[in-house]
Amino acid sequence: MTKSRKSRKKDFEERIDRLFSDLDDCSKTVKTELGELSDIKGELSGIKKELERIKEMLTEEQKLSGGKLDEIGDAVEILEEEFEAKRKKVEARSTGKEEEYLTALKYQKAEFENYKRRAEKEKREFGDCRLEYFIQDLLPIKDALEIAIGHGKENENSEGLVKGVEISVKQINELLKREGLEEIKAEGEQFDPFRHEVVSKEIAKKHPENMVIEVMRKGYLFRGKVIRPAMVKIAIKE
Repeated sequence: MTKSRKSRKKDFEERIDRLFSDLDDCSKTVKTELGELSDIKGELSGIKKELERIKEMLTEEQKLSGGKLDEIGDAVEILEEEFEAKRKKVEARSTGKEEEYLTALKYQKAEFENYKRRAEKEKREFGDCRLEYFIQDLLPIKDALEIAIGHGKENENSEGLVKGVEISVKQINELLKREGLEEIKAEGEQFDPFRHEVVSKEIAKKHPENMVIEVMRKGYLFRGKVIRPAMVKIAIKE
């Protein structure tokens, strides 16, 4: 498995674990909320039943004494106070939850935007990785064609073949250049260990030390990244 695939696999595993953890936390919160709301619902049901009992009492009894009406008045007042307390409790919870939900929504929106950016980045990196491997596999074919051109030019009777191969190589070069491939400058350049690979050294008094005097195999950059260093011969002092 390539490094890119391992990185993507690890990222997916971490995101799945994070989702599991968030789901557990959310489930616990919902369970707690349902328990508390269930308690409030039970208390409201109790107030409702008591109000129905008092209303029934007022309907059935045609004549109520002053004392009885005072008791009913006190009971209604108590029920009003209890209901007002419960109503404020519900409204406070609703207001608090609304702010909490808005905060959570903003957080989720930011998380989603980050996820989209990561997904787009991974998509680009995956596409670049596949294209990079394709170009690496294509380069030896390009090398072989260029070598064929060199041999063909040495043979006077192969002008047509050389021309055909040159056209093919030109088309390949244009295609690769369009995708971001760039040949590494080597001959006449100072040796660069990040872009050049020394395969031969030669004593050369006419050239500065460590200058590339011959390219044994071309090197390439793909979108600024070295995908194949140039194999070179460099000058050394006697």
